[in-house]
Amino acid sequence: MSKILLIDDDQDLANLTKTTLIKQGYQASVLHSAEKIIEEIKVRRPDLILMDIMMPGVSGAEAVKRLKKDPDLKNIPVIFLTGLISSEEEDLEKSGINIEGVVYKTLGKPYEIDDLLKLVRKTLVKV
Repeated sequence: MSKILLIDDDQDLANLTKTTLIKQGYQASVLHSAEKIIEEIKVRRPDLILMDIMMPGVSGAEAVKRLKKDPDLKNIPVIFLTGLISSEEEDLEKSGINIEGVVYKTLGKPYEIDDLLKLVRKTLVKV
C-alpha cells in the first residue's frame, strides 16, 4: 500500500483529499504547513508528496528545495496542487512547475478527484 503525504494549508480540501485517497486504498496523511517538512518526511517516509505551492511560512517551492538537498529524500516524487493555475488552464501531460531545473507535475485547484487519482496512479507506477 503506497503512502501519500498531503501538505496543504487548506484544511477542508486537504481532509477531503485524504479521505478520498484512503477510500482508494492508499495510506494518506496531512500536514497543514511545510515548516518541518524534512523532519516529518523522515518519520512518515511517503512514496509520494502532494503539496500546495502557496502556503504561509515556507512555500511549497521552498519546501521542495529543502527536500531535494537531502540525499535520503530527494527521490520522493512531488505533485504540486495549486491555485496558481486553474483546472481549465492545465493539460495534465504538459503542465509543470520548474524549480531549479526540475519540472514537477501540477494539478490546478479546484481539481477533479478523478484527475488527481489518475495523476497519483501514473506517478506511483514510475516509483
